[in-house]
Order: sequence, then C-alpha cells, then structure tokens
Amino acid sequence: MKVSLPDGSERELADPASAADLAAQIGPGLAKSAVAAKVDGKVVDLSSALRDGAQVAILTERDAEALEVLRHSAAHLMADAILRVFPAAQLTIGPVVDSGFYYDIYLPDGQISSDDFPKIEAEMQQIAKAKLPFERRVAKQGKADEVFLRYRAVDGGQNHFKEEIVEQVLARGDELSFYAHGDFVDLCRGPHVPNTGWLKHVKLTNVSGAYWRGDANREQLVRVYGTAFFSKKDLKQYLHMLEEAKKRDHRVIGEKLGLFTFNEDAPGFPFFLPHGTVVFNVLVDTMRDLLRRRGYLEVKTPLVLSEKLWHTSGHYDNYLENMFFTKLKLRDPERAGEIKDNVEESRPLAVKPMNCPGHLVVYKSRLHSHNEFPLRIAELGLVHRRELSGTRHGLFRVQAFTQDDAHHFCTPEQIGGEVGMLIDFFSEVYGLFGLTDVRVELSTRPEKSIGSDDMWERAEAALQQAIDAKGLSYELNAGDGAFYGPKLDFHIRDVLGRSWQCGTIQLDFSMPDRFGLTYVGADGERHTPVMLHRACYGSLERFMGIVIENFAGKFPTWLAPVQAQVIPVSDKFNDYARRVLAQLQDAGLRAEANLSSDRVGRKIALANEAKLPYMLVVGEREQEGETVSVRGREQDDLGALSVAGFLEAIAAELRPGGGVTAAASTQG
Repeated sequence: MKVSLPDGSERELADPASAADLAAQIGPGLAKSAVAAKVDGKVVDLSSALRDGAQVAILTERDAEALEVLRHSAAHLMADAILRVFPAAQLTIGPVVDSGFYYDIYLPDGQISSDDFPKIEAEMQQIAKAKLPFERRVAKQGKADEVFLRYRAVDGGQNHFKEEIVEQVLARGDELSFYAHGDFVDLCRGPHVPNTGWLKHVKLTNVSGAYWRGDANREQLVRVYGTAFFSKKDLKQYLHMLEEAKKRDHRVIGEKLGLFTFNEDAPGFPFFLPHGTVVFNVLVDTMRDLLRRRGYLEVKTPLVLSEKLWHTSGHYDNYLENMFFTKLKLRDPERAGEIKDNVEESRPLAVKPMNCPGHLVVYKSRLHSHNEFPLRIAELGLVHRRELSGTRHGLFRVQAFTQDDAHHFCTPEQIGGEVGMLIDFFSEVYGLFGLTDVRVELSTRPEKSIGSDDMWERAEAALQQAIDAKGLSYELNAGDGAFYGPKLDFHIRDVLGRSWQCGTIQLDFSMPDRFGLTYVGADGERHTPVMLHRACYGSLERFMGIVIENFAGKFPTWLAPVQAQVIPVSDKFNDYARRVLAQLQDAGLRAEANLSSDRVGRKIALANEAKLPYMLVVGEREQEGETVSVRGREQDDLGALSVAGFLEAIAAELRPGGGVTAAASTQG
C-alpha cells in the first residue's frame, strides 16, 4: 500500500500495516517519540491499521492533539488508581478539558478529598511504571461479549450509570469499544498513548461536586480533576501557574475589594457592589466612547420577547435548553389560596439569551437604502442563559450577563472592510488592558445548523477571504461555528499565559433572510443584507473577571474604583483632608478620605490592602504648604506636590489604557 505524508511525499508499506509501522519505517527516532497518528484528519492509535491512499501524520509531543491523547489516557490511569484506593467507587464519565481532565465518581459511602490525592497519585505512579499497553477492544456480541462483562465487573458489576451510557450507545447503533490496560477496562472511543509509561507527569489538581447528567435531582458525584504533560518541566510550570492563579482568583479578590457578591436566592446572578459597579461602568463607558468613534448607533431592546420570535431566529430549535421562559400563574377563583401554575398563554414569552433578534426587529422598523451601509447597531444588552450549577464559576460563567453586542448590516462587497475594521478595533480594545497576545480561530459549520449548503459555502469563503486580505494568521476550528454561520473567535492571553475566548465575529447570511430583511440597492431593487454579529468584551462580567485576575486586583489608575485616598495623619488635619478631597473630586477623580481615628500606619496598610493606586498623606507640613505627600501603590514615595501638580503627574494614567504597562509589570 501507499500512504501520503504531510510534506506531500509517499511511503510504500506492506499490507497490512499500522501507523506504528509507518513511524518505524520513517526512522527509529520517530518510532520512539510517536504518540498517536492522524489518518485522513482523524486522530487514532498508533496500532490502527492504515488503508491504501490514506493521508497520515505521525503525532509527537510537539502536536497539540498529542497532549489531548495523553490527558485522555491519564483519565483512565486516574480512574484505575481511584478504584484501587476506593474499591466501592463506581465510575461514570471522564473527559478531557482545556487544562487537563476529570472523572466523575459515585461513592455510595464517604468522599474523596484532596487529602486522598497522595494515595491516589502513588497508585498512578505504580501503574505508569508498569508500562501497561493500552489495547482497544470491541464487544462484538454486545452485552453478552466477554469484553463487556469484564468492563462491567471492574467496579463491582452494579453500576447503573454505565448501564445508561451503554444503552445510549446501543440506541445510536454505535459499536461498544473499550480500552484496557492491565486489569482495568473502560468504555471509550479512544485514542490513547501506546502504554501507561507515557503517563509519568500527571498530577491531581482539584476535587468538586457534580450531579449525574448535570441534573440536581440525580445522584451527587465527586468530580476529581487532574492534568498531564509530556515533561516534568511543563508540569512544574503549570502547577506554578495554578498557585499564581489561586492568588489572583477573581472571586476571592472580588470579596476582599468589595466588588461583587452572590446569593442563593439568585443562583448564578451576580450582585455588583458600589466599587464593582464603578469598574463595570468604566468598562461600559470606555466601550461606548470607542463605538461612537466608529459610527455605531446604540439601541435598547426588550428583555422579554415572544416565543414566536425565537422560532423565527432559530434559537428555539438550537438553544432551547439554555433559555428561560416566562410562566403565567393565576389565583384559582373557585378555590381560595390555590395557585394555578403554567397557565397556557395566547402569546408565550421568553427571556432573551441573545440580542440579535431584537436588532433585526429594530432594522425592520423602517426601509433602508444601500447608502446607509455599513449600518452598525450596538447594544450593551443584558441577556440570560441557563447554566447548570456545576458549570457556574464566579463571573466567568453566570446566568445573567451584559454583552457588548453589535450587528453590522452590509452588502456582500463590504464584508472584507467590516471584518478588517473589527480586527483593528478588537486589537485596540484589548491593548487598553495590556492584553496584546491574541490568537484567532476560524470556526466552520457545526452539525446542528440552519441554512443551505450553498449559503454556508459562501459565508465561510467570504470570512476566510476577509481574514486573508487582512494578513491575519489563524487556526481552523472545524465544526465549531454558530448554528447560523461561521465565525472568528479571539483568544487573549493574560500575564499568567492563560487563554480566554472573548471577542467574536460571526457572519450570517441566514437570519436576515428568515426575518425578511431587505434594503434598496443601487439598482432600485430590494435585496437581503448580510449581517455580522460581533462582540469584543463578549460578556462584560466575564471580561471583568479576566481583568481582575490579570491585574491581581491592582487596577490601573483609569480603571480603579478608588483612584486616590486622602489620609490625614491625625484628626487635627481632617478639615484640610476634606478640602483636598473636594479639589480631587471637582477635577473628576474618584477619590475618598479616611477620616477614621486609626493611626496613620494602619490607614496606609488598609489602603495597600485595598490596592489603591495613590495615597495622599496630609499633616502639618502639607497643610502649611498647601501640598500632599504622595505615595504610590508599590510603596513609591513621590514626594510633596500641590493637588494640581499631582493631577498633572497622573493625567496620562487617567486615560483608558494609561499606565497599563506599569501596572502589568508590578503584579504580586
């Protein structure tokens, strides 16, 4: 047989041959470093048989897909070790996630805590040292097959979670495939590393609770997280990053600085406290200023809209599980005290999870001409989306958030210009926060989508041409587009090297047509506009959480909720402190004064704990000279200045983006 390699060359192999045989033929070095293979675009085990004419790439630790294979294998390693330490445990699912992997475990009695990690990791090390081969097996006779019976017996034979999973696999008509290493067997599609010896650099990182199938009415599970790397150095760097990330956890900082809080009566709905509201509003005001300079027209659309609208947009069919719907309740006129739930309405309503249908209604409210294009409609709109309790995480994943949403209506010929403008726009916004390391992904048609094949082909080609014209490098993320069109996603990297997906540009030929949108072209005829969905912050709440962690709560002066605090050295100078405060506030500075009876050292310590950019200490000398003694957040003594002199010295820091480089370089 002949197979093609990534460089276009061909290799001839005896038939049958595996990916491992190909790696060995290419060279002993590659055979030793090979982790898995990519055959005709699909990642497979090295033991997988090749076919004549296949396109094959041998994956090593330098390939991103190989790390995912390693972590997938590490999840099996951890599950095996947990059963050795907790024989009564029952296994459910164990997927790979961005930073590693997890496994959901059911324990009839007891719990797994981080105190158990050393015992579990010791077992994992023993399994890794044994270099047990990962072997793929298929239950050809279904539940009667010996392979299936071994799988069922691994954790006691009474695991109803496994039964549910197996029934779903069989209902889909899929084969029951398993992977075994030693005596351990797990239901799995694969692929895996050649043997457990590859799993030397694995670490358990966290434990939390979860519900089976994400349903709070089902069994409570223990979710054990871990990560794996090919080298000890990479694992060490990641664990160091985790420690730094703990210090920067926006939930902890948010509580310490009084930025926001959560309450059980509003699960997943943040309450912004006064200081947090200031930061939120600065983000809003900064974005509004940038929008005005680019000719956006801001609108405000209703929070609740008819269900019919969401059918038209396609969200009902493609986003139903994530939506909130209103329920009508009425008092029973015949039975006092009784309430009728879920009363049928002539026009049922839903809380908006997106702003786009509202913007389509705004567009359709009057006739438009091609001379208005590109027409840019923006809204900092509050949306609501259901999130399972196990997935909510501070401001990063909430059930109500504000999108800096906008929709561009344009002609097909204007797509390239609009996408190019947005790429520059996003770069400017992220630069204000020192977030200059940006990676872009092009996501194409998903399995669940609306629109014709022709529409998708035109949309994907138009977006790709626009990126190429801009000279932008990007990664292809096949099958991860929005249900209505392909998209560009912008991933920003913070000071710890963590990647966050924030901005998005989505091209949509479908929704304007579904809503019957038109414009009058240069030919006097009616045409359907193209629509670009775009968000830069994405979720303001999530972006705020990213910013909190990026700066470790030490906001640059322009973003800080309190930019300066006046600190009198004793009560005798409170009146002078009030006069200084008034001057600062009249100049537009967000300032306050600490007029408490605490000693000056205590006041300075509290200001440092609050991470305030500037402290203005005033005493007898400052009062006599009409000055303030300026201290920076990092213990920098800037000396005595007049209030006007201080304002002039920090003027550049008060503009969006001012002082960000300095702030980013002094993280602690």
